[in-house]
Amino acid sequence: MTSDSAFLPSEDWREAGVHWHAFVERRENGAPMRAGYRLDRLRRVADTVLWSPWSVAEWMDTRTRKHILHAEVWSIQDREWVSIGDEDDLDQLRQQNFLIASKGDSIYSDIYTDANVHHDLFLEAVTREQCTQDCAPDPSGDDGTAG
Repeated sequence: MTSDSAFLPSEDWREAGVHWHAFVERRENGAPMRAGYRLDRLRRVADTVLWSPWSVAEWMDTRTRKHILHAEVWSIQDREWVSIGDEDDLDQLRQQNFLIASKGDSIYSDIYTDANVHHDLFLEAVTREQCTQDCAPDPSGDDGTAG
């Protein structure tokens, strides 16, 4: 049984000293992921570094909105057609990504576009000890409490 705390934001990310290295990889439909392992990605320079769960959720939301395939899919569980990529779906994804990041976890997602292209999004949660890029804290002081 899942406790209610699983659905609430956490301060675990802050207590663990986590920040996120973000990577975007583009591949054609059916092509395998090029860098599927965390250590391979962490050896590369990140596309961007994010400093709060809110910035993680916003980064994912921006890329998802840019590339998502808007469609309807059959939900076996609900026995009805449901929309993916609509405003309700995107809002739910943003909230889920915020909750996951607030626990100090990594997030991996792939987005299918109308052009049969995948955009693989990787947000690698790293502590200062794990960071190989000599990251400095965000000078804006964004601590994830906004929004």
